[in-house]
Amino acid sequence: MSQNKLDNLYLMRLLVSIVQFESFTLAADHLGITPSKASKDLKYLEQNLGVVLLKRTTRKLHLTDAGELTYHHAEQMITLHEQLVDGLHSRRHSLCGELRITAPTLWGEIMLTPILLKFRATHPQVRLIVDFSNFTSDLQRENIHVAFRSTELNNEPYIARFIAKDEMVLCATKTYLLQSPPLVHPSDLQMHQLLTRCTNYSRYEQWILLDNEKELTVKVAGELSFSHKQAIYSAMKQGLGIALLPRYLIANDLEQGIVSEVLPKYRPKSSNFYAVYTQRRAESALITHFIEYVQAHL
Repeated sequence: MSQNKLDNLYLMRLLVSIVQFESFTLAADHLGITPSKASKDLKYLEQNLGVVLLKRTTRKLHLTDAGELTYHHAEQMITLHEQLVDGLHSRRHSLCGELRITAPTLWGEIMLTPILLKFRATHPQVRLIVDFSNFTSDLQRENIHVAFRSTELNNEPYIARFIAKDEMVLCATKTYLLQSPPLVHPSDLQMHQLLTRCTNYSRYEQWILLDNEKELTVKVAGELSFSHKQAIYSAMKQGLGIALLPRYLIANDLEQGIVSEVLPKYRPKSSNFYAVYTQRRAESALITHFIEYVQAHL
């Protein structure tokens, strides 16, 4: 048997078991080995240390002075190892530390916040500092541990883990659709009231729809145009037109039948949500567990 740290711990357990059970046979059974192996391995330990640890008589085992000293230290080694294992187990199940997180405003408020609250209840020793913002953060400069982003990962200088689909849906209330011209092709959108996002006060927005994976770009000008999706959603819910919105925002309305998908054969091009973090954070047990927690709960 080659000597290494694991072997030493086993040999210490062997010595302690023999002394405590006062029997090679019972100690071997406790450790799941044969009595002959127990005897052979103890002899190996004695030869390695250059001392006799046990004196064997026909009736009893006796520790020598060197054996008493070795036994005392062996118990300490085993106790320290058990404390280490218990400490690591406790750390895994009772995480502590600080997590600085950023996410897009709407997705963060609707999807991430309930998960963060559950995570905090499960791990009360973790401090969460959360910034919901649509501005792209510099993780290193701003000392951010995890950033959630909806992106196509075009040359992101970070490690990224997939979190969920960021699926977009063309939608309108059933009331609006019943009172408006039929929709068969994306070109029919020009005959409808459209609710769009304004960027730099531009009149037009481009909606990219997929026709059997082929991209169709539709240039639209909304009768109502807002900078925030929540405002577009409110206008859509009032029956004021067709909007392009995230599925997570309208999921309940779709389920309740208040809102319907428009042109379901031409689904909007969507992206994915990723958790991104720096290489420096990659080995953090807290960050790894947190990201896996979010993945599981989404």
